[in-house]
Amino acid sequence: MAEPSQLSRSRRPKWHYVAMGVALIGVAVALTVAWQILAAPDSVARGVGTARAVAYFFGSLLFLLLIGGLVLIVILLLREVRLNERQSNFVSAVTHELKTPVASLRLYLDTLEYRELPKDRQKQFYGTMRQDLDRLNSTINNVLDAALYTDHPVQDPRPLDLARLARRAIDLTLTRFQLPREAIRYDGPPSLQIAGDSQALETAVLNLLDNAVKYSKDKVRIEVEVWGDGDGQAHLLVRDHGMGISRTQLPFIFTRFYRIGSEVRRSQTGTGLGLFIVRSVVKGHRGTISADSLGPDRGATFTITLPRRIAAEDEAEPAEEAVGG
Repeated sequence: MAEPSQLSRSRRPKWHYVAMGVALIGVAVALTVAWQILAAPDSVARGVGTARAVAYFFGSLLFLLLIGGLVLIVILLLREVRLNERQSNFVSAVTHELKTPVASLRLYLDTLEYRELPKDRQKQFYGTMRQDLDRLNSTINNVLDAALYTDHPVQDPRPLDLARLARRAIDLTLTRFQLPREAIRYDGPPSLQIAGDSQALETAVLNLLDNAVKYSKDKVRIEVEVWGDGDGQAHLLVRDHGMGISRTQLPFIFTRFYRIGSEVRRSQTGTGLGLFIVRSVVKGHRGTISADSLGPDRGATFTITLPRRIAAEDEAEPAEEAVGG
C-alpha cells in the first residue's frame, strides 16, 4: 500500500483573481482620466494637443481591455455557476449513495434479529447486505480518492509492472461484478515495467473498468490492451461496447462531479468522481489520458499514456514548492 508521503500537494494560485479585479479597477481609473483629457474645452485642449492624442490612443486600448476583462469575469462566473450545480448534484448523489445502503442494512439486520428465517432466506439476506456494504465502500473510496489524488504529483515513483497491474485489476473487477472470464479480454505482454505509484494506478484502472461494466449493455464485453513503444512510453487502453458518449459531452467527462446524461433521469448510480480520479492519477504521473467514442450506443475507448521513467528533477520541483509554501 502506497504511503501518503509519496504524494506532495501543489497549491493552486488564488491571487490572480484579485489581481484581475485590481487591474480592471486601474484600467477604469486610467480610462476616466483619458476621457477627462479628451473632454477638455478647446482652450485647454490647445495646450495639451499631444497629451490628447496619446489619451485618445491609450483610452481606446484601455476600453478594449476593460471590455475583455468584463467578458472574462462573466465566463469565470458562468464556470462557477456550473461547478456549483455539479456540486449540488454531487451532494444529492452522495447522500443517496450513503443513505440507501445504510437504510437497507438496518432493515435486513432488524429482520434477522426479530424474525426466525429459514437458512436459504438468511443466506439471501447476507448476500444482499454484502452488496450494500460494497456499494457503501465504493462511494466512500471515491470521495477519499478524489481528495487524495487531486493535484498530487508522484513524489517517489517506484518500479512496477503495468501489465501485471492491469491483469490484477481485471481479476478484481470480474470478482466484484461476478462476471465470466470472457467478459474482459486482456491483450498485451506478460510484463511491462514502468515507474510510479502502484496503488494510485490500480485505482485509476479499476475506475475505468468499473465505468466500462456499469455502462455496458445487456452483455459485458470489454477489451484491455497494454503495450510499450519506442519513444519510452507505456500505454493502457480500455474499450467497451456499451452506451457510448456523445461528441458534445466528451470534453467534460473528466471534470469533477460531471455525469453523463440527465441529472434527474439516470439508470446508473455514481458520484461523478470516477473519471476525475483517473485524470488526477495520470496527471500525477506526468501522463495523459484521452477518451473517444463514435457516439451513443457505440461504446467508448479510454487510453492512458505514461512515461516509462519519471525524471527525478521533475519530482524535486513540487517538493521544493511545498516546502517553500
